[in-house]
Amino acid sequence: MKKIILALLATAATLLITVFILVPIVSNMGYSFVEGSYHLITHALLVALIFTVIFCTITIIEALNKDKEKSDADKKEL
Repeated sequence: MKKIILALLATAATLLITVFILVPIVSNMGYSFVEGSYHLITHALLVALIFTVIFCTITIIEALNKDKEKSDADKKEL
C-alpha cells in the first residue's frame, strides 16, 4: 500500500512540475495560443515522460549493478 501511495505522489509531482515548469518553457519555444495550445500540454507531458523513463532506467541499472557487486563479493568470500 505504501508503494502505491508513493507512486501516486510521484505521478502527481510529475504532473505539477510539467504544468508549472515545462509548459511555460515549451510555450516560449514558439507555440501560439491559437494554433498549438491544445498540443502544448501534450508535448510537455511527453517531455516529462521521456525524462521519467530515463531516470527510472538509470535507477534500475544502478540497483542491478549494486546487486551484481554484492553477489560478486559474496562469491569471493566462498
